[in-house]
Order: sequence, then C-alpha cells, then structure tokens
Amino acid sequence: MKFIRGCLFGLAIASLSALPGCGGHESVEGFFPATHGKWTVLVYMNAANDLDLYSFINVNQMEQVATNSQVRFVVQWKQSTSVSNTATFNGTRRYLVKPDQTSAIKSQLIQNMGLGVDMGVPQTLNDFIKWGQAHYPADHYALVLWDHGNGWLPEFKGAKKTGAPPAFSYDGETGHAIQIWQLNQAFQGLHVDITAFDASLMQMDEVAYQLIGYTDYVAGSEESPPGPGYPYQRVLAEFTNNPDESPRILSKAFVDGMLEEPTYENQKIEQSVVDTSQMAGVATAALNLQQAMVANQSALDPIIPGLRTTTQSYLPTTNRFYFDSIGLFTQLSAQTGVPAVQTACNNYVTAANVAIVWEGHNSFSPGSHGLSVDFSPSSYFATVAGEYDQLAWNSATQWFNWLIIAP
Repeated sequence: MKFIRGCLFGLAIASLSALPGCGGHESVEGFFPATHGKWTVLVYMNAANDLDLYSFINVNQMEQVATNSQVRFVVQWKQSTSVSNTATFNGTRRYLVKPDQTSAIKSQLIQNMGLGVDMGVPQTLNDFIKWGQAHYPADHYALVLWDHGNGWLPEFKGAKKTGAPPAFSYDGETGHAIQIWQLNQAFQGLHVDITAFDASLMQMDEVAYQLIGYTDYVAGSEESPPGPGYPYQRVLAEFTNNPDESPRILSKAFVDGMLEEPTYENQKIEQSVVDTSQMAGVATAALNLQQAMVANQSALDPIIPGLRTTTQSYLPTTNRFYFDSIGLFTQLSAQTGVPAVQTACNNYVTAANVAIVWEGHNSFSPGSHGLSVDFSPSSYFATVAGEYDQLAWNSATQWFNWLIIAP
C-alpha cells in the first residue's frame, strides 16, 4: 500500500475548483494527434480509494515537465465520491497532460468515460494500453500502474483479512483488484518498454516473472513508498529532456527520482529496475534452490526462522512474508553447511544480480538489493497455496514445494 500523508490535504482541497471538466460528460475525440512521438507514457491512475489526494498532486507534477511534444503523458484517472469525500470528480477520465507551472490542473480532457468503469479488472487495463498506443503512437512506451499494491497476495485471502488492499489496482468502488496471474490478460497482445509500479511491495520475483514478454523493464519498490509515490516532476523530466536515450537508461529515472526527492529523506526508500529477459535465469536458479532446500529440509529447519529475523523484510505481518531475496540467500549460504544448498544459493544471487539493472535505497532500508520473494512459513502459506499455484513464477520454479513445508 501507499500511505496517506495528511500534510498534503490542504494543497489538494485548495485546488479543487481548478480541475477542468468537473461537470458534464465531455468527449473530445477530435484532439487525438496524428503525429508519431518518441515516447508515450501511459499512467493508469486508479484513485478510487484513499489515495485520491495524491493523484491530483501527481498530475500537477507531470504538468511541470510536459514540455516536449515528442514525449506525451496520457492519464486514465478514476476517482469516486462514494469512496472518498475529498475526490475532485466522480468517474473515469482520460487526459493528455499539458504544460503548466501553476498549482491548478490544466491538462486537456480527452475523454470522459463516465461512471461504471472498473479499474480493478485486467480488461480495463488492456483497453487503456490499446487505446493509448493507437491514439498516441510512439517509438517507445512506458506504463505507470498507480495505486495501492500488496505484492502478489490475492484478494479475499491473507491481504483481505487485515483490511490491506489486495494485489494491485484496488478499486474501492467495485471492491476489485487485479491479481498478479491476471497480468497475462491485462497485457494480452501488447508490449511496452517499461512498466513502473507506483504502488507498494511490487518488485518481487513473482511479479517480474509474470511480465516476461510483455515489458522489457519493470521498475518498482520492494518497500512501501510514501503516499505521494513517484515525484513525477523528477522522474518524467528525464524522458522530456533525453527522449533519444534507450529504455534501459531512462528506466533509471524511477530509481534516481525517488532517492533525490528531499521530502523522502527520512522515510524508507527502495527502488529498482529489473530486466525481464533475465528473469528466466532467475527462475532456473530458484528451481534448483528449492529442490536443494526440500531435499535438505531437516538440516535447514533450525536455520530458517532466524533468517526471517535478520533479513530485510517489507511491511511484515502475520500474513505477509516478503524478504529481500539476495540478502536472504546470501545469509542462507553462509549459515548452512550443506554444499548443494550453498551452491544453489550462490547461483540464485548471481542470476538475480544480472537481472537487476538499477537499484537504490536509503539508510532506512539497508538490506535491500532489488528483488524480494515470498518466504512464508508453511503455517501461513497453506492458506494461500492454491492462489500461489496460479503464478507463472510457481510454474517455472515450483517454489510452492518449499513454502508448503517451510518451518
């Protein structure tokens, strides 16, 4: 999840009257450009929940750097007055971000989709990507998935029991969220260069592997970012100023922007970028590792509980066990005397380091390296095992086999 920061409340409320198109059901289809750009950044902004205040702030940040006609920022933005009394409008709208240096929203309303759009189902995301690529063609595409996140955890299971938003893109109006195994539906027939999760806890093996073939680079955080999420005036400025750079180079802006934001200096910040073309190697290493661990379970049982206390974890609860995978298996290799497990751990660490192309963290998340993994004890994992089995990651690694017996 991304936490609410009440100090920003006044800014959003003071600017409500400045939001364009707050009444009626405009549809300005004639404004689609005929030109082909260098970059189109598509922002899937699901603010039909307690994050609505930050959506206004983030679009305002985008406007500050929307100054290059070859780099277009397109937002599908949902808010709901039935969910939040601070929503600036009711329904779902598509905007082309326009340059503006004021605290008001001056972007161009392209389409008012009205009420009833469910941002918590994969087809809605698929429709938006198709629409954006058709009407704003470009050499390269980045997709930002903006909302709450809870890693791979499914709806109505562990996440739901504690009231935490399930999976990602939680639509508070419908109660739906997109599950990680549904990413295949969300991206069916599509490809983007960069997918960035402006959401909590999403930079996991389980998530990145699911996106192989659909996106080249995945940006996101092992941690739970501050409520405002990406400082878009920093991140997207790199696209505006350097549109001829490669997707690999520009993806680093998501890491640098978070680390350079001064208002975040006293909060847990971690951000990384993963090359999905290298995730098959990570999965092969994980398959060999789980086989070695299962074969040597009795020797590992005394070690595993202690690893959970010494490895960097992310929003740990009684039903969330996400750990930095490189730190976890580096420690396991050092503590076990089983050669097969040591070798498998070292091979995993090598493969993960190849897949992680950029990573940055501050002193509040010191044991982070860029990819987390579920390392639940079997006592909890048994309650979500059926859902975990739907992940492409599990098909490739059979990580289930370890988690179902883990102490």
